[in-house]
Amino acid sequence: MNRYIYLIVSVLLVSVAFHSCKQPDLTPVYIHITPEDLNGRIDVSNFNSTHDENYDQEHLEALTHHTFTHVNVYVNNKNLGCWELPCKVPVLDMNSNDTATLILIPAFPITGMSNTIWGYPFLNICRQKVVFQKGATYEVSENPPTYIYSEYAHFPFFETFSNSSSFTSTDTAANAPTFIPVSRDGRNVGEITLSDSTALSFDVSSTRFTAPVGSYRVVLEITYKTDCNVDVALKMSSSYNPHMAYSIGGFKPSKVWKTIHFDMTSTINNYYSGSGNATGVNVILSGVGDEGKVSHVDIDDIKVVYIRTT
Repeated sequence: MNRYIYLIVSVLLVSVAFHSCKQPDLTPVYIHITPEDLNGRIDVSNFNSTHDENYDQEHLEALTHHTFTHVNVYVNNKNLGCWELPCKVPVLDMNSNDTATLILIPAFPITGMSNTIWGYPFLNICRQKVVFQKGATYEVSENPPTYIYSEYAHFPFFETFSNSSSFTSTDTAANAPTFIPVSRDGRNVGEITLSDSTALSFDVSSTRFTAPVGSYRVVLEITYKTDCNVDVALKMSSSYNPHMAYSIGGFKPSKVWKTIHFDMTSTINNYYSGSGNATGVNVILSGVGDEGKVSHVDIDDIKVVYIRTT
């Protein structure tokens, strides 16, 4: 009798062990995201009214010019990480016909005191209800997100070079190079030309603008195409230290249009002189061309944007 009981118990234990070792179905859902799904997806039709601005169409279009290269992905508030575009993101804990909340936060490399990938902090979060099919791929392009700027995002400096330039040469010489508004590649741009017959170097400064100090994130965005290296610095203007410029990085030659982002936050908070919660800032751009060549530095638009972080 005991032998039969032992046999029955053994069979039950084996059965329990077998079922407990059965692997769950980990067939993933995939989310396919391309650069086109995120770039050019900012709606600025109501920007002037929500931000109490009077930007013309060229300025409004410039607000949509970004090169988002990465994306932060959230499904049902679960962070699935930061992915380089294009990407196919697996989701393991979804069943067929599950409705989920999908959040895609555009991101980009930030240069400055440290090089890292930032989620673009100046846009409102776009939440989408989507239906996933296990083993299938959800194409974001079939229902791409639309973003708007946060009402708390501010642009203290904005230059599109449409008819004039807010940059002037720091050199008082009559022939010192500075940005000249021209048309290039169907764009209104500011152009500096460097050559042996004119000048092989330039150093230009923007007009002064006010940037916040403290619990803010401040970013400089530049869309450019250039034949030479360009260095970028900030001059914090105050009665205590009016002439000091602090480097925040630069960009290399490019034959195609690119957008680069610089973190101004640390430099402003670490080096400004004076008191209060704001400081005067000038953006300084400088570079050197090659002897025996004609070099061009073309800038499509430059903008500074900030938002409070606490």
